[in-house]
Amino acid sequence: MRGLSLLGAVALIVGNMVGTSVYTLPALLARETGPLGILAWVVTAAGYLFVALVYASLGTRYPETGGPYVFAREALGEFAGFQSVWAYWFSAVVGNAAIVTGVVGYVEGFSPALAGSEMYRFVLAQALLWTLCLVNVLGIRISARIQISVMFLNVVPLLLFSIIAFFYFEPANLTPFAPRGWGTLVTGVALIVWAYSGIESATVPAEEVRGTGHTIGRATLIGYAVGTAAFLFAAVAVAGVVPNAELATSARPIALAAERTVGPWAATIIAFAAILAGLGTLNGWILMAGRIPVSAARDGIFFPALARLHPRYGTPHVSLIAATLIGSVSLGLYFTDTTLGVFDTIVQLSVLTTLLPHLYTAAAEWMLRRRGALAAGAGGGWRTQVIAIIAFAFVLWSMYGIGATITRWAFLVILAGIPLYIWFKTRR
Repeated sequence: MRGLSLLGAVALIVGNMVGTSVYTLPALLARETGPLGILAWVVTAAGYLFVALVYASLGTRYPETGGPYVFAREALGEFAGFQSVWAYWFSAVVGNAAIVTGVVGYVEGFSPALAGSEMYRFVLAQALLWTLCLVNVLGIRISARIQISVMFLNVVPLLLFSIIAFFYFEPANLTPFAPRGWGTLVTGVALIVWAYSGIESATVPAEEVRGTGHTIGRATLIGYAVGTAAFLFAAVAVAGVVPNAELATSARPIALAAERTVGPWAATIIAFAAILAGLGTLNGWILMAGRIPVSAARDGIFFPALARLHPRYGTPHVSLIAATLIGSVSLGLYFTDTTLGVFDTIVQLSVLTTLLPHLYTAAAEWMLRRRGALAAGAGGGWRTQVIAIIAFAFVLWSMYGIGATITRWAFLVILAGIPLYIWFKTRR
């Protein structure tokens, strides 16, 4: 039974985008770019408009569970499809450990006992992971209700704070605008792109969406608009209220800005909103991690067990449990001091590997539209081809901004999947 309505699909996208990132990125951008980070938000939003248009177009035409994998397979072949699902699945299952860590970090601000005990934090993180895994096994409609509630409880306070903060805006806080040079713009974009991870969310559980293709296309564009509004309003408000030097050293930049403008109680509300945002993101990405490999597993080029559906609930329960188990084990790396650096590197890898499916998806749209144009006669569908080309170029530029070291490791992760592909093909 299809269980994801238009509102549920929009909430899934917004929840996966407007998570812990929006509450921490202002401080990172202040350190790396200064007020120029506002322009980085604008540039990233403009680039992701084209990415959103590509996903809306392909999601409407290919409403099959798996999203980016399906598009790459249809346009570029099975091997490109495998590379897309391998990178995407890696990003989701490892990234969930980082998301739950961020949620626990905000919760410990309200609990001295939690802040003083590594074991308590570990237990809470595990409890959150497995509780939300169970929720997703029980059905997508339950998960969708959580996403809808979180969307309103997260986005509404954020937008209200941003509107109030504009009355306290100090233009002097934006000077100098580019203290580290204009070349840091690409660095800012590279930091922000992970906030837009999730723009494709409605395409992944496509077979469980009511109205299929048309709902997916509309939800993608509405989700992009809502998420972008929250991002831009908050970015401008925070940069205009708190001096850049102070913003760069803040662990909770939006809460600090709320305290400066409204009072301590507003900072508390923002902190609670950040916790809810993190829970919504975690719930959404657990849902995603369970569905990313389903079509590939059905096609025989990924672990076959991940395609199994629960006989009662109709959810990919094996895939959900497997993804949560990997995230659970990854938490063990985080809570070991000697491997903390390794874990941080893996988290950065998860950011970059989620961009590869975007790259393949843009290429897929370009290929499919060009095939159609050639079949219909020269010139057909040229506008959509231009959109796909711009989306491809923007994602490629974003990957460049992440840096050579992480890009090299991501390349090795992608190559490491080739033996798996050979094994699946020869086994089949």
